[in-house]
Amino acid sequence: MRTVLAVAASLSVERMPPLELHPVAEVIHSPCSVSVVKGSTALDHMNRTLTVDTSEMRYKDRLDGLLCNANGRILDRLMVCNLEDEILLIGNHGSGKETRENLIQGIPWEEEITVMDGDMAISHLRLVGNAVNRCLAGLGVDTLEISEERWIEYGSALISCTQYNKSSVIEILVPTVERDAFSSLLHENGAVSSDRNRSEYVRIELGILDHREMNSSFLPFELNLGHMVNLDKGCYPGQEIHARMDSRGKVSRGIVRLSLQSGVDVGKHKVAGVGNITVTTSTTAPGGFVALAVVPLAAISLEELSFGVGLTAAVHSL
Repeated sequence: MRTVLAVAASLSVERMPPLELHPVAEVIHSPCSVSVVKGSTALDHMNRTLTVDTSEMRYKDRLDGLLCNANGRILDRLMVCNLEDEILLIGNHGSGKETRENLIQGIPWEEEITVMDGDMAISHLRLVGNAVNRCLAGLGVDTLEISEERWIEYGSALISCTQYNKSSVIEILVPTVERDAFSSLLHENGAVSSDRNRSEYVRIELGILDHREMNSSFLPFELNLGHMVNLDKGCYPGQEIHARMDSRGKVSRGIVRLSLQSGVDVGKHKVAGVGNITVTTSTTAPGGFVALAVVPLAAISLEELSFGVGLTAAVHSL
């Protein structure tokens, strides 16, 4: 753990240029886990297990929820798709095996529910840019039908969207065997594919969280994920902890974006006079570096943090 200093806004940090989105769209490959749940009571089982109410989901409805442990900490983030005869769960990269084990352990003995591994079968693409609808319209997709609450079909792909930092990001689930061909269709309609550094830069700037943030080190409210927690729906693992935090306002940390002139190590850093901050990811950006970090609430109100040795980070809320 490294020691850094909290500083007032009087220090000067050269402001980096804002994120410039592609004029049409860029394709970002988002590694994920995939689980499939079958059974007549599958939605009820999801409702007992996740932080959101799945009991009233209709065919092709979408819900984003969390799988948490008894201490309220995040085990996985799941995009839920109700395909009527099966429930498709798109989770964090690398979490599929543990998530399926947790789902199986919670199945009542009298219910016939099957949980299957679909990790290699489906790929998750994100489409980000200033004219993503133009790109999709070129494929014949009715962009007026795309929403955050529903999935629409395009061939064997499923399409939805999510709002991140005032940008509409298109979520695409496509069979892995068709991923390259689907990407080529997007390229033919003006999209480009992003490399790993560019993808991570866009992710950080838009505040798209993944397994590096949504894991057992953190609670939902520390990551601004309160919208994925329904405290009125009944019990689920971690519900008591979440309800107590909500009623008492006991969140002590929050997530921010940092911009720096040089790189910062991922991991914990001790901030003199404030406490510990945890940098979850860092990558290059035009004019410097950007990072995501979970910091004490007192640090969120600071405009800058000094990491020592001449390295100062500007603090931005998500």
